[in-house]
Amino acid sequence: MKTLLKWSFRLVIAVVALFIVAAVALMIFFNSDQLKTTLTKQVNERTGAELVIKQDLSLSFFPWLAIETGDISLSQPPAFPQTDPALTIGAVSASIKLMPLFSGDIEVGAVTVSDATLNMTSGPQGKSNLQAFTEALQKAETADTAKEASDAKALDLSLQKLELNNFTVNQFDTTNKQSQSITLDQFIIQDFRPGEFRPVNASGKISTEVNKPAIEWALEGDLKVSSDFKQINVQKLDASVDNVSSTVQTVGLTGTLSVAMGGKSTLIEHQGAVTLDDQSVTFKASAGLGDMNDIKVSMNADSLTLDLLMATSGKKETTAKGEADFSPVADFLKKSRIQGDLTVGSLNLKNTRFTQVSANIFNKGATLHLDPFKAQAFQGELATTASVDFASKPLALAIQPDLNNIQIGDLLAAFFGFERLSGLGALDLDMKTKGVDVKQMLQNLNGTGHINLSDGALMGIDIEKLIASGLSLQTLNKESYSGKTVFAGLKGDLKANNGVIDLSNFAINSPVFDLLGKATTDANKESIGGSFQLVLKGALKEQVEAKYPKLAGKKLPFELKGTWAEPKANIDYEAILKAEYQGKIDEKKEELEDKVKDELEDKLGDFLKKKKGDK
Repeated sequence: MKTLLKWSFRLVIAVVALFIVAAVALMIFFNSDQLKTTLTKQVNERTGAELVIKQDLSLSFFPWLAIETGDISLSQPPAFPQTDPALTIGAVSASIKLMPLFSGDIEVGAVTVSDATLNMTSGPQGKSNLQAFTEALQKAETADTAKEASDAKALDLSLQKLELNNFTVNQFDTTNKQSQSITLDQFIIQDFRPGEFRPVNASGKISTEVNKPAIEWALEGDLKVSSDFKQINVQKLDASVDNVSSTVQTVGLTGTLSVAMGGKSTLIEHQGAVTLDDQSVTFKASAGLGDMNDIKVSMNADSLTLDLLMATSGKKETTAKGEADFSPVADFLKKSRIQGDLTVGSLNLKNTRFTQVSANIFNKGATLHLDPFKAQAFQGELATTASVDFASKPLALAIQPDLNNIQIGDLLAAFFGFERLSGLGALDLDMKTKGVDVKQMLQNLNGTGHINLSDGALMGIDIEKLIASGLSLQTLNKESYSGKTVFAGLKGDLKANNGVIDLSNFAINSPVFDLLGKATTDANKESIGGSFQLVLKGALKEQVEAKYPKLAGKKLPFELKGTWAEPKANIDYEAILKAEYQGKIDEKKEELEDKVKDELEDKLGDFLKKKKGDK
């Protein structure tokens, strides 16, 4: 953007200076071919590029000295591979009031440039053609200080009207494939005089994809430009961009804007407000744009809703694999140093309200950090550090939230649509993941954490009902899994490995039982499994031990399995009883076998004695 602004204004300067000088020269002697030869020679000496003016220069007199031409093209700088010209201009005209020339004054009437195209491309060492032109012009200006002073004097002029029509900027990537097109449909400024504010109007389009509606933009305000065209100020700025994306229709910018263009960098400062559809954010920013972009920004909003801004669409810009393409963001961050802060009175996200929001924002390469991020949420306090790596495909996120006295059920329901756990407590995580939606993030989750809740419930499983079913030997059915298990405390350690989450040292304490063990859930298969031990208490303990006396003081094995949608639990009474009585069964079996054997031997002995007596 910095080079685009600089080159655009240099283009205007060059056009104005060119035709003022040409018009004065024509007063003395007019020769179209000779003048074109002189101009093309000067351009080639200063830039190394070839200027071609196909149309003859036409001249008219009184009361204005007017000159017109067209079909102009400027080739790419030397060693640039693209064959298309760097710049083409369909028509250009300028007029100068004739009578003041005799007294030494220059009063310019209208300067108009129409049907121009600027092709921004890359050449050797990744240098853009605009950068090559700029460096060449700077060398020429340094070598010819007299000409620089002459230009400064020539530009201290007044213009009744400056107009640009249908000015298109095409941007090409490193493979010389067109990535986007920015069109200035119309730019008009009346009674222009350097150093003074004058009303300005501009409008245009931005095209990024074929068969996708172009982004439309418009700008108005009071513009002041310094005599050397290196300082630009806009007051009463009112700018808007429409058709931004499937999630944001309009972005507006109001306030004041200043642009200062130096030799190697451009300083842009803005103070005012940014509007995203109907949401307004007070905005103050300064940016030094150059080889490295230094950006400082401060944002403040009374209320902000992010749901619509974070929604995704199947038609959104994606890569061949269907993933959102954040490479332009990554490339910009790699060349930037960002520092900022954000404060929001009420931040709304996925049916959740965060209040007293504050965050520090900075980047390290292509990774954007929020450190720290603080807010009141879920009836408690949230403090976290977070980062997003835009160079990763898909996006890589790291988060270390420390949540205290929160309602965990509200959090799980808001962000994951999970409504099977509630409780008041703390959640401490150190997690990394990749993805642009919840499912993908869970499947790529890695890290550790700890959960500690009180006064909550597990939905969809009633452990007391399961125990009662076992006591009455009832067949388990869907009704057996309805209801909830109320607990006084729940805690455990979390460890995630590529979406497989292990919950160890897991413990639930309730008035009628304690549940101890470990569980695993696989986000890739959406399955769950766990092995626990139940320690019964109170009346429930008495009921079980009355029915199964041998279970007195025993821990009952408790198994959890199934899917997220249909979890299933089981208490294996049969296995307990079999294990308890198996030894006695085996002992009794041996005793019976020995008894039968003895009886058989006795009967066999009596039979043999009887046979012997008969003989």
